[in-house]
Amino acid sequence: MRLIIAIAIYLTIGGPCETHAQTNIQLEALKRLKDLDIESNPSLKKVVLNILESTKGKPAFVEIIRDFNLKGYEAELIRFAQANPNKSEGVEAMRLALTKKGLNLISTYIKNIENKNVEDTILALANTLDPKAEPTLLTILKDGEKPFSTRKISVTGLAKTKSGAMALMKAAETNQLDNKLHFVVGNALRSVRWKTISEKAAKLFPPPQGLGQKLPTLAKLIQMKGNIANGEKVFFRPTSACATCHQINGQGIDFGPKLSGIGTKLGKEALYLSVLEPSAGISFGYEAWLLKLTNGSEVLGIITSRTNKEITITAPGGISTTYKIRDIKSTTKLPNSIMPPGLQATMSPQELVDMVSYLHSLKQAKN
Repeated sequence: MRLIIAIAIYLTIGGPCETHAQTNIQLEALKRLKDLDIESNPSLKKVVLNILESTKGKPAFVEIIRDFNLKGYEAELIRFAQANPNKSEGVEAMRLALTKKGLNLISTYIKNIENKNVEDTILALANTLDPKAEPTLLTILKDGEKPFSTRKISVTGLAKTKSGAMALMKAAETNQLDNKLHFVVGNALRSVRWKTISEKAAKLFPPPQGLGQKLPTLAKLIQMKGNIANGEKVFFRPTSACATCHQINGQGIDFGPKLSGIGTKLGKEALYLSVLEPSAGISFGYEAWLLKLTNGSEVLGIITSRTNKEITITAPGGISTTYKIRDIKSTTKLPNSIMPPGLQATMSPQELVDMVSYLHSLKQAKN
């Protein structure tokens, strides 16, 4: 009887949906029939597949695939998840795509960082909280060629499940983690709800100190209220050393990236990471280089000019020196940021919050 009703509705409407009202009627009919085995009902299967085709790109597409256990739609589900990585329907689409075929498609896609929506793909994958996604997320975070932002997403996703957190801990204990990830992994694992894991993480990743005081977790730091005026003072005071490498509206030394409009580029979380783990996200053009000279000396800084005959390197403090190629024995790009870690040790936790609040307030450069 229900099959007859479904076919009648389909025929009455006249095929695939043409209006919003028709779509709603057809979907309501399908909800009443989702427990039927469409493989043994060819007529119902035809109805379902026709309606499915008309709902591509919509949440109903995901619902129909789920409710009728349809196979072979991994590519379409992944595309939907990429477009909706933070929405429940997008995450559900990614969960449904976690078949052997789907996981192969995902792995192939994210191997090429030039592909569009790679970050959204990984975000949807991390949001599934599905054990089947964990091997792929682990592969991503261990890949030093992947952008830090995608590796951080993988860490966050893994830390939300017990099995994922345990996998993170194992990777840390066996020295499989890039040093750039230590702060992010430590912060994530110290905050998990599983006591045995959080306690072990606290020993393996001691929280950073601010003038002898343990810093709150990153989530708490973001929620703390900062004093912008005091944050400006903290930034420019000599003990913080920030202005010895960065300029804000012409004030400070022009060495590292200018920060005049940094508040429009980075959120508070990213700003905290740039202070607490500077090697996590090195700006293009500001990589640290080590030059070994033929006279036995070494020079560390940022290469600001390079020709066939000369290399100009700018050292911390803003002093530039040009060296002849014939006088250089080797040039090596270093994996770590030239900005030293541990700057938070020169300020209290509240002063750190104040300074980040100040940086976040810098929305537009002043003339």
